[in-house]
Amino acid sequence: MAREEFIEKYGDVKVKFSDYYKYTFNYTGSLPDGSKISIGYGGNYSDIYRHEVVSDKEETVLSVYPYTGVVLDANGQVIDEFYDY
Repeated sequence: MAREEFIEKYGDVKVKFSDYYKYTFNYTGSLPDGSKISIGYGGNYSDIYRHEVVSDKEETVLSVYPYTGVVLDANGQVIDEFYDY
């Protein structure tokens, strides 16, 4: 799946900042059917320098505009994913 397809499908889903690892801000959320979504923003120091993170603030996938994302069903199986770096 391409980034634009992922954002078109999941852009309105709410996510919250969960952690930071190796120049990536990670966000997680849940879909109405119980699936879990995880996205990542950044990937290098110049991208994260301009990114503001507010603890416990809900964002949409579209507003974060991630470079990677995955949606998992209740059993942990991948439903959709993309990586565009």
